[in-house]
Amino acid sequence: MTDIGPKGLILRLMFLRNIFLATLLILSLQSSAQFVAVGSVRMEEAMRDLQLLDKIPQDYSFANRPYSLSRNFSLDSLYKWIDTDYYQKTSFHHNILNKKSFKFILLPAELSQQLNTKTPFGYNDGSFLKARGYQMNAMGGFFLKAGPLEIQAQPNITYSQNNSYYTTPNWGSKTYPNIFRKYTGQTEASVNIGSISGGISTANRWYGPGIHNSVMMSNNAPGFANAFLRTKKPLKTPIGSFEWTLSTGWLKEDSSYAFENYRMKPFSNRNRRMLYNGLMISHQPKWLKGMHVGLIRAYNTKSANNFKSEVFKNSSFIDKYLPVFTVLTKSKIIYFEDAKERDQQASIFIRWVSTKDHFEWYAEYGWNDHSINMRDLAMGPGHSAVYLTGLKKIVPLKKNNEYVNVELEYMRGQQLAEYIVRDAGNWNWHGDLQSFTNMNQYIGSAVGGGNNTVHFLTSYHKGWKRYALNFERISNDPHYYPTNKWIDFITGISHDRTLGNLVIQSNLKWAHQKNYGWEAGKTINNIFASVGLKYLF
Repeated sequence: MTDIGPKGLILRLMFLRNIFLATLLILSLQSSAQFVAVGSVRMEEAMRDLQLLDKIPQDYSFANRPYSLSRNFSLDSLYKWIDTDYYQKTSFHHNILNKKSFKFILLPAELSQQLNTKTPFGYNDGSFLKARGYQMNAMGGFFLKAGPLEIQAQPNITYSQNNSYYTTPNWGSKTYPNIFRKYTGQTEASVNIGSISGGISTANRWYGPGIHNSVMMSNNAPGFANAFLRTKKPLKTPIGSFEWTLSTGWLKEDSSYAFENYRMKPFSNRNRRMLYNGLMISHQPKWLKGMHVGLIRAYNTKSANNFKSEVFKNSSFIDKYLPVFTVLTKSKIIYFEDAKERDQQASIFIRWVSTKDHFEWYAEYGWNDHSINMRDLAMGPGHSAVYLTGLKKIVPLKKNNEYVNVELEYMRGQQLAEYIVRDAGNWNWHGDLQSFTNMNQYIGSAVGGGNNTVHFLTSYHKGWKRYALNFERISNDPHYYPTNKWIDFITGISHDRTLGNLVIQSNLKWAHQKNYGWEAGKTINNIFASVGLKYLF
């Protein structure tokens, strides 16, 4: 080995130091990845409108949320685009430190409250329970960036009165009042390089193009702890842009509270820790502007204890913790896959956006079971399947930030005609596996497994100000309860406005529940009211 001498050693060390500093500089110049939490009061909904108004690029699919902000589209940019006049008249002090490499930003503080007068009602509301009575959720936090390291901390606390309500033999159970819970909430720590982000998170995610419902992943339940690798903005390639999220984490149960996928009844001695592994991929082809196509796949292993069983003895790391990368059909694994006591879901989706016409159309089609092979899929594409489709149209008015919005969405969770040959069970209940829930709440379809729903909404917007009218019809599990059909007719009004730095979102809904709990002739009229307050620092 040649002796380089003291001078040569110093030169090499200086060279390595410069490489190290240059690497840190490149990483530190990457755009910030602070995100707008799924279900955030008013802001997340407004962002989808901004895309149809051609203020957010069309290459964002909105099927891989939460939406990450950037240096070119910051929190200030969002406030300005929602309401230019309000932004110019209002003072904001959230940027405590705002340099290229180092940032410390105060995130909006939120207080959400809701009330059900007669029955448990409500969905896509994160930490809230499906419960009767008063509930409250408070959240606040900060965003910190130091070079490639980013931390968004938004813990929350939730209180639920959880009053007793009318139950039937098929629906509902005894309640335990005054439930108080603490969550790490919309919190995430990540390392970011270019468009790629990897780290740990408990933030809610939303997969798929739906607005009011999602087949695979929504914010209906609290977020769960997971490790992830995802794009924080579309990754551009010669054939178009891509977005994806790969995550693996642990779902939890609480046997002291009712299970949404067990018709609001408890399971005895059920406090399992279940493994979730999910992959969402979306592609926007370069030659089809505004068109997004994608694939979502997820696995839920019944219990962490399963990995100690004999059926997993010779399994690889991929098979245990990243099964989304295993085979799609089960002709070669059919003899031992069911013994592993895990369930899979998969869906394909499409979303088409026309900013010229301020219009979008989307659809998603999902399966709750492996096909044996491709012939099985071709012969029975409706086996264990659900689907949703919807459209959204914005009509800009003459004044700035003023427009009318119309939305229509339909989701069919009821089994299709293939059930006559093979009954696949309801969505989220395949065989004897009650799966894809966190803290006893659906992580996907919020209206419930086996339910059908149609949702219509029209609204007038002027900046932060909004007036909305919506109608919804939910048919509850018509496949297994074909008589005494339980149907909810919901009529709602909403109003949002600002008061200084405070954004106020209010909703009032009347739920006319016919044959409630599948009890013949039992009709209940429930009033659902909610108020969300967001303070913009």
